[in-house]
Amino acid sequence: MRLATKFILINVIIVITAISITTCFTFVSIQKEIRRQASISQEGILRIFWEMLKAKGSDFRVVNGKLLAGGYVVNGNNELPDKIKEVFGGTATIFMGDTRVTTNVLKPDGSRAIDTKLVGAAFDSVIKEGKPYRGEAIILDVPYFTAYDPIKNSKGEVIGALYVGVKQSDYFSVYNSVQMNVVIMTAVIACIFSLITYLLVRKTLFPIINSVSGITERIHSHAGAIALTMDQQSGFATQLSSSVVEISSTMEEFSSTASQIAQHSHGVVGRADKTLEDTKNGAAEVENLTFKVNDISHNIQTNLTEIVELGRKSKEINKVMEIINNIANQTKLIAFNAALEAASAGEAGKRFGVVAVEIRRLADNVVESTSEIEGKITEILDSVNRLVMSSEKSFELIQEGQEYASHTVVMLIESVDGVDETASAARQISLSTQQQQIASSQVVLALKEIEQGVRHSTDSIHQTNCATEELAELSDQLRTLVETFKVGNVTGSRGTTVGREAC
Repeated sequence: MRLATKFILINVIIVITAISITTCFTFVSIQKEIRRQASISQEGILRIFWEMLKAKGSDFRVVNGKLLAGGYVVNGNNELPDKIKEVFGGTATIFMGDTRVTTNVLKPDGSRAIDTKLVGAAFDSVIKEGKPYRGEAIILDVPYFTAYDPIKNSKGEVIGALYVGVKQSDYFSVYNSVQMNVVIMTAVIACIFSLITYLLVRKTLFPIINSVSGITERIHSHAGAIALTMDQQSGFATQLSSSVVEISSTMEEFSSTASQIAQHSHGVVGRADKTLEDTKNGAAEVENLTFKVNDISHNIQTNLTEIVELGRKSKEINKVMEIINNIANQTKLIAFNAALEAASAGEAGKRFGVVAVEIRRLADNVVESTSEIEGKITEILDSVNRLVMSSEKSFELIQEGQEYASHTVVMLIESVDGVDETASAARQISLSTQQQQIASSQVVLALKEIEQGVRHSTDSIHQTNCATEELAELSDQLRTLVETFKVGNVTGSRGTTVGREAC
C-alpha cells in the first residue's frame, strides 16, 4: 500500500473513530435524559390522576365486585382515563386487584383492554408487595414508560392499582430522527475530510516528491558521467606529461624521431577536441539541472501559497462556528424565558415548559457540537502549519542544491577553458612537428608550452574532480532524502522518465 494511501486512511479512521465515540456518548446521554424526563413526566401525571380520583371520593373499597371511590363506581367508567389522555396524552388505567376495570389502553382491534391482567415486575411490586413501581413495562406487547401506585382500603390492604404511562416510541421518535441525522452528518464529515486529505496529498506531496525524485536521478547520473569524463581527462593528462618528458629526452635525436612526434601530436589533438566537447556537454547538462531546480523552487512557492489559503479558509469556518454559537446562546436565553413564562402559567404551561427545557437542552448540544468542530478545525490548522514548515524546509534544501549546481556550472566553465587551452597546445604540437626541420628552437618552445598547458590542465582536472565528488555526495544524500518520502512505485518510474527526456 502506498504511503499517501496509508496517510489518508489513518487520518480518516482517526476522524471517524473520534466522531463515533462522541456520537455514541451523546446518544447514551440523550437516552438517559429521555428516560429521566419520561419518569418525571409520568410521576406528575400520576399525581394529578390521584387528585382527580380522590375528588370523586377518598374512601376506596370493593363492594359486590365493584371498585368504589366513595360513592363513585370505577368499573366501566372511562371518564378519568379519557380525561388524562385528553390533557396529557399517553395511557391511564385503574385496576381492581390485578384486573383493568377502566382504561384508555387499546387492544390491536381498537377496543379498550378491559379485564386484561397486570403482569410482570409491576404486578410483583404493586399487588404482591404493596409498593409503587416506576420504570419500563410491556403492555399488550408494546414497551411503555410507566408509573404504578397501589390502591389501598381503609385497612391498608391492596385492592387495586392506579397506572399512567406512555409508549416509548412516542419519546424516542425525535431521538431516532436525530440519530439518523447525526449518522448522516458523520458520514458526510468523514467524506469531506477524506476528500480534503486526498487533495492535500495529491497537490502537495505527489508533485514535490515526483519532481525531486526525477531531479535526484538526473543529478546522480550526471555526477557519474562527469566523474568518468574527469577520469579520462586525468589519464590523458598523465599520458601527455609522459609524452612531453619523452620528447624532451629525445631532442638530441630530433631528426630521427620526427615522425614519432607527429603521431603523438596528432593523437593529442583528437583527444583534446573530444575532451573539450565532453566538457561543454557536461556544462550544458548542469545548466539544465539549474533550470529544473528553479522550476521546483517556483512550484514549492505556489504550493505554500495554496496551503496558506487553505488555512485562511479554515479560520473563516471558525467565524461561522462563532455565529452558530451566538445563535445557540440566544436560543438558550429564549428557552429560559419561555420556561419562566410556562412556570408562571401554572398547570396550563407545564407542557410548554417541558418543550422549553428540551429546546434549551438542544441548544446546549449545538454549543457542544460546534466546540468539537472548532477543535477539529484547529487540528486541521495545526496540520497545515506543519505542512508549511516542511515545505519551507524542502524549499531551503532546493535552494542549497541550486547554489551547488550554479557553483558546478562555474567550475565546468573553467574546466572548458582549461581543456580549450590543452587543445590549443596540442594543435601547436602538431604545427611544431611539421616545422621541426625549419626551426628546432620552435620545437623547444612548443614543448615548453605543452608542459605548461598540461600542468594547467592537471590543476583544472583536479578542481573538477573535487567538485564532481562533492556533487556525487550531494546527489546521494538527496536520493536518500527522497527515498524517505517516496510514494509508491509510480514516483520512481516518473523520475526515471524525466531523466531520459532531459538527456
